Amino acid sequence: MAVLHRRGGSAGLTEIEQAARGVCRPVMFFDRSVAEGDPGLVRRAEELFPVRVFDPPTLAESVRDAEVEGVTTFHDREVENVTAVASALGLPGVPAGPNPWDKLTQRTLLAGAGLTHVTAVAVDSARTFAEALDKVRLPAILKPRRGVGGTGIAFVDNTSDADYQLRHRTQWPGLLLESRLPPHEHPRNEWLADYVSVETASTQDAHVPIAIFDKAPVSVYPRAGPDASDVVSVTGDLTPTMLPRAVRNRVLDYVREVLAALRVRWCVTHTEVKLLPDAVDLIEVNGRVGGHLPRLLRALEGPNLLTIAMSLALAQEPNVPPLADGAPRGYAMGLFPAFGERAGTVHSAVTRDQLERFPCIVQVDEVAERGRLRRATGYRAANVVLRAQDEGELTAAVTAVTAGISALFNADGLGEDPWFENFHPPAGPLR
Repeated sequence: MAVLHRRGGSAGLTEIEQAARGVCRPVMFFDRSVAEGDPGLVRRAEELFPVRVFDPPTLAESVRDAEVEGVTTFHDREVENVTAVASALGLPGVPAGPNPWDKLTQRTLLAGAGLTHVTAVAVDSARTFAEALDKVRLPAILKPRRGVGGTGIAFVDNTSDADYQLRHRTQWPGLLLESRLPPHEHPRNEWLADYVSVETASTQDAHVPIAIFDKAPVSVYPRAGPDASDVVSVTGDLTPTMLPRAVRNRVLDYVREVLAALRVRWCVTHTEVKLLPDAVDLIEVNGRVGGHLPRLLRALEGPNLLTIAMSLALAQEPNVPPLADGAPRGYAMGLFPAFGERAGTVHSAVTRDQLERFPCIVQVDEVAERGRLRRATGYRAANVVLRAQDEGELTAAVTAVTAGISALFNADGLGEDPWFENFHPPAGPLR
């Protein structure tokens, strides 16, 4: 099994090695630029796997020479490479239609199938952005056609936002402008976001749901990112979902229709779905396991997303247990609040021991260290996993943990970060 790898995806080397046991023998492939920029990662990989370093033009040839039976990745930047290699070598995982990972392709195909009400227009210059503003009603979102985690997004809510993009953005190719779906609310819990994600195992002709994840609200700092973008950070995931059964079934039926329309097969997909008052609509589909999610299912002794993804890449029908109705093993939640100010170093002195004292925290994956650059943790102040037996225990724990993290990182501005108001509404009249 060829695994195209780089740091920062949804699986580390040890996780891949453990998930592959009894399924395949991974061969790790590194882009030469990645290998030269991160030699420690390659050395660690060599302790666990056969390793190949490739030059992008010869990737398919390198994979063919390794005599593997499948190819996959757990990093968004390698998804297109996996699709191209599988197509060139006749390996499983090739979509039956146009490349479905391009967000404009997704909107075009789904609009034709009546599965989205979002208008999307390609943007590759300031001129085409101005033209797109005549076709896409505001509020809208300007974002990369390929990207993940909110990177490069700008919310264009009014003409002032549009003028700001025209004055300050310098890189235009590979973007799209799409109409913005209206804000809603999670039907079960007020501190959860108005969207969910679904991990799905797609075989030759079936789309089997593996898990649904509720989300913590995203953190947004307007005009604070590079090249006129906003700083948009995902901040947390929860499984199993708290959605009422009727809404859950609506989401699952919709995701099946979306994946069928995009003709996806032989891979795990991460589909983000916006909740609306009486419907749902697509945010995006990604052709790999969602980041931070495998650890939550492991915490609940649930299915291994990495094992399923590798099985599918070999055209093997995976063993996916039916979705549980409710939370028989309790809830697992990942929380990873982000710094609003991304430049500079961490000012707060916070330790793992301090985080581990908060209720229901069973795992601390990251903590930003004083004096280190904020980008060292992907701009996350901390990254923790909570485990709770019921909804009441989880809600109390989330309230305590978010309050604690904001206080511990007060020197970095988290004490005044508006994201935390989702869990601790300010006193006084509503604003």
